[in-house]
Amino acid sequence: MTVPTLATLGTVSVLVLTTSIAPGAGTNPPPSSPPLMASSWIPASGATDQRPMTINGLQRRLIGQGAQAFWIFYPKGAPSAKAPVVFFMHGWLAMDPYFYGGWIDHLVNRGSIVVYPVYQTSKQDTPDAMRRNALEALQQSVQVLNTGTQTARPDWSRLSIVGHSFGGGLATLMAADGRTAGLPTARLVLTLAPGWRGGALPTQSLSQIPTSTYLLVVEGADDELASSRQTSAIFRATPQLLSNRKELLVLGTNQDVPVNHSAPLSPLESYRNPLLSPGEVQRQRFLTFMVNKFSRQEPGRIDYVDRNGYWQILDRANQALDRDESPLSALSTSFRGVAGAGSLQNPRRLVVDP
Repeated sequence: MTVPTLATLGTVSVLVLTTSIAPGAGTNPPPSSPPLMASSWIPASGATDQRPMTINGLQRRLIGQGAQAFWIFYPKGAPSAKAPVVFFMHGWLAMDPYFYGGWIDHLVNRGSIVVYPVYQTSKQDTPDAMRRNALEALQQSVQVLNTGTQTARPDWSRLSIVGHSFGGGLATLMAADGRTAGLPTARLVLTLAPGWRGGALPTQSLSQIPTSTYLLVVEGADDELASSRQTSAIFRATPQLLSNRKELLVLGTNQDVPVNHSAPLSPLESYRNPLLSPGEVQRQRFLTFMVNKFSRQEPGRIDYVDRNGYWQILDRANQALDRDESPLSALSTSFRGVAGAGSLQNPRRLVVDP
């Protein structure tokens, strides 16, 4: 989510955390949760916790240093089990998984491994630096997952890359950069309201996205930042992906619930960085409130637009790919009121029901 910034963000010296999250830990943020913005940080203390903790088979780990750190969330399962993998690219300043915790929780409880790169430690970080940090974090995460002994092993043939806002633009770059960086090939890229910072998305490398990859771009029907989205640039820069490999979807409702720029946020308290001190958490909450107030952006929340919209799109697309079917055709039968061809000129419009 692109917002004006008030936060002063800490840095990390050494971070290797293994802790736990109860499966299905809540489906809504607690009533006392403050309004949310896409900004968070990792503690300036450089605190380290290497104690492995497991509750009900779900673990999370924070590995690495500073902006090249990354979270891994593991599903419940036997060590020999193979699991699909999701690279989750957050919005501008949303370094804490808390802001997308509901979606991460949903994915992990459906059996996926989720990698959540930090790639940013302050509002001064440049887009080019964040791109390099994200690529380095993903490379390291692949090594960790390939050599680890956690509760599931990665099935790289079932890799998806998901991104929102700035992370939406970054998700397409990771699919392209990964080809020369030795990353597994993503079978699906799902980018939500893709944006960039400080100008146009650098699309020169997008022609390197493999022709086997499916690209789904999803825009909210009520996105207040629609004029700054990078969808057109992404479509123009990927001629190697034919119309049966990429689509533009516009998500809307027939209810009084706007599908705006904040809609993909799904804050969940149990996914907040447990290394933060109580004081750091309170400061985070205060700055969240202030930025939302001054930016006039709605806070994110978990609702049916998430469960029946964004999450459903990713779930149904991957289910279709598991059956060796096109995710594009699967979406046509998963929503009511589907219209359009999925092109820039005629987007496929999906209606989300409660």
